[in-house]
Amino acid sequence: MMMMDELGRVVYNVCNVVPGGIVVFLPSYEYEKTVFDHWQRTGCLTRICVKKKLFREPKKSSQVDVLLGEYASFIKKHSSNKYSSYTGAVILCVVGGKMSEGINFSDDLGRCVLMVGLPYPNIKSPELKEKMDYLNANMPRLADGRAPGQVYYENLCMKAVNQSIGRAIRHKDDYATIMLLDHRYLRSNMKTKLPCWIADKMINVDRFGPVFVHVRKFFSGKGTAVSR
Repeated sequence: MMMMDELGRVVYNVCNVVPGGIVVFLPSYEYEKTVFDHWQRTGCLTRICVKKKLFREPKKSSQVDVLLGEYASFIKKHSSNKYSSYTGAVILCVVGGKMSEGINFSDDLGRCVLMVGLPYPNIKSPELKEKMDYLNANMPRLADGRAPGQVYYENLCMKAVNQSIGRAIRHKDDYATIMLLDHRYLRSNMKTKLPCWIADKMINVDRFGPVFVHVRKFFSGKGTAVSR
């Protein structure tokens, strides 16, 4: 509960400074529903929706294009309208879903990406377990002592992370802030799997206050920080 409360506060505060669209990636549909329901019960959703309308990735792939069109239209209509109370929209997405792999959140569609946790695949999957067992039996351990099966497991996770966060930067003039909401991203075995253009510019903070300062400075430098 505390983690979902904290996530809600982060999203709410980001809404007050980030223009356009905010894309929140969660590790599963089940967790996305749990977070959404919790925000509804606690009033967090109401506070978020004062600044940005909230959209949710549908489970049915046939509904994705319609929802994405509504999301894009809403952002286009409100983000540049100084008389609108809305500054854009938030969309909750699932790692491994269509929006994390085949959809581009370029320009105003994704000015901020929040990656919540580390989206490890299901360790109980028979196929995954068999693959890890095979690697452990046929490959030597790494110099740091990690088993090759564990490294493979980490690589699957970080591949999904990189696919998701890469949805927001789609051309040379595009820009966005990326927030990795899990202290484990600081571990060397995970950080080295991030793209250099992210890993080299990572800023480590343990409270939101400094994040807010950095984010506002970033968008102020672009001339696009929210001012209403």
